[in-house]
Order: sequence, then structure tokens, then C-alpha cells
Amino acid sequence: MKVSVVIPSFNRCDALKLTLEHLARQKYNGQWEVIVVNNNSTDDTDSVVQAQEFPCELKLVRRTTPGAVAMSRNAGARQARGEFLIFIDNDILVEPTFVADHVEMLEANPGCWILGAIEPLPEQEDLPLGQFRRSLSPKSTDKGVHETLAFTGANCSLPKRDFERLGGFDEGFFISSSEDQELAMRARGDLGVRVLSVPHIRGIHNDWAGWTFADYCRRQNLYSQTDYYFWLKYGEDHPRLQLVNESLPVKLREDSLRLIFRKLMKRVLGASVVQFGLIKAASVQERFGISRRVLWITYKLCLAGAINEGVRKGRLTVIGH
Repeated sequence: MKVSVVIPSFNRCDALKLTLEHLARQKYNGQWEVIVVNNNSTDDTDSVVQAQEFPCELKLVRRTTPGAVAMSRNAGARQARGEFLIFIDNDILVEPTFVADHVEMLEANPGCWILGAIEPLPEQEDLPLGQFRRSLSPKSTDKGVHETLAFTGANCSLPKRDFERLGGFDEGFFISSSEDQELAMRARGDLGVRVLSVPHIRGIHNDWAGWTFADYCRRQNLYSQTDYYFWLKYGEDHPRLQLVNESLPVKLREDSLRLIFRKLMKRVLGASVVQFGLIKAASVQERFGISRRVLWITYKLCLAGAINEGVRKGRLTVIGH
């Protein structure tokens, strides 16, 4: 078996159905398999997988207790027979050459992991929020193949042997967030792995959080809740160190006046009533076409508060355990 595609899924059977339909159109001629990990879903996930016609073996793995995506990906990888692992999320739509392109890049670049591109749905790109998100993460297609410090389990591939030597994703990440980036950091430090960004291996993100700013803020709040746990593992090497520092309690004898000010301001911005007001303000600005500069300032203020509140929640969760 050359390659195993692992897809974790929880209560998104409609998105999963589209993902599997696109994946089933592969033109790859080698031996491969697809493993869907049902993370204790209560919808029709099982039925969707069982009804899908596939050009290779499509395996369903059921988790009977809910858990973060790190656990689901690890469960899928344990069942995998492939020399290589490809991870995608349940809302990623891929092209017919997707599997073949990943395998080709892995074989051509020993010692490297492959990171594909994630792009929004075309109809989201021209929305004000879509333009803002694009400004934060310019398309990597502009750079060609290059080494990167980024990594996401939504579209990546690696040798299974590397995955096993590292012990898989850290299941201490209690929310689906930075477990993929942390795995890549360990791979670089422990195995000397290089991650190559390959823009032509595209995945279109069929994303529920791409339509409204309120959904996007909720997503960023959720993602940031494991930043404190990540920081405890890596300290000064944490890739979002500044965000964590600005979310910790004020230390009058240690913090600079500037840091104290930023902590207090972000604490205010993260308050539920302020978040509600900023989201409503953004909605009005989007509707009536207020200047992009003003709208983006509103976006940034609200996101700063949402992320700060997420880190604080994560810190309390870790301390509580």
C-alpha cells in the first residue's frame, strides 16, 4: 500500500459527502486507501461513508467517545497501511491529481513533508470578510514551491515512519487547533524534517466560518484556546508568543507599562458585550459599504479581543486540569 488518506469527521456529514465525492475522482494508479474517522458523530456520517462508491478501499473507523481532532487523526493513522499518510479535513475539496501530486512530491523530496494550499470557496473571496482574510494570508501560489514553517492537517502528507517515530499528534491539545503545527515543530527538531509548501496541491475549504464575521470570530476564539498549552511546552519558541503574553494576568512588578496597557485593552475587547457591539458594527459596515479601512480596523479590534479571550479560557482549562 503506497498511501493512506486520513479524514477525521464530527457531525458534518454534508460537508464530508462533498469531500468524498471529490476524492473519489482521483486519477492515481497506485495502491491507496481512504480512512474516515467518525469522532462519535450523532448525524448520518456512517451512512454517508457506507453509501459512497470509491475507486479504492474506503474504511470507516468509529470512535465511541468524543475527543479533539488529534485523537481522531491518530486513530486513523493507526489503521493506515500506506507508506505515506495524507491528512485532510472533512470540508476540503480536492482536484483529481491530488493524491498523485502528494506522492510525487514526497518521493522526489526524501526527508521532507508536504504542505498543500488551502483556498476559500470562490464565492467567498469577493466578500469583505474574504478580502480581509486574504490580506492576512496571501495565496502561496505567488511563491511557488518553497520551504515553510507553517503546517496544517487540513492538507498535508508525510512518511508514516516519521509519524510513528514522533508518536503522532499530541493528544493534550484538547481542542482542534495547533496540534498540527506542534507536530511539525517536533519533526524539525527531532528528525530534521523540512516542510515544503506546494501551492499547486490545492484544497478548497468548504468552510462554514467563511461566510460571516461572527462565525469567523468564534472560530478564532476556539483555535486560540490551546495556545496556552502550546506555550507551556515551548515557552519562548511558541509561534504566537506575543498573543499568549498579552493574555496572561497583569504582573505589576514585571510587566512594562506598554504590556500592561495592551493586556487591559485586549481584556476589554474580549468582553462579551464589546464583542457583540463590534460584530454588529462590522455587519452594518459590510451592509452599507463603509470604507474598507474603517471596516478592517473593526475586524482587527474584534479579532484581537476574541483571540485574547480564547487564550484566557484555554489557560483556565489547563489550570483546572
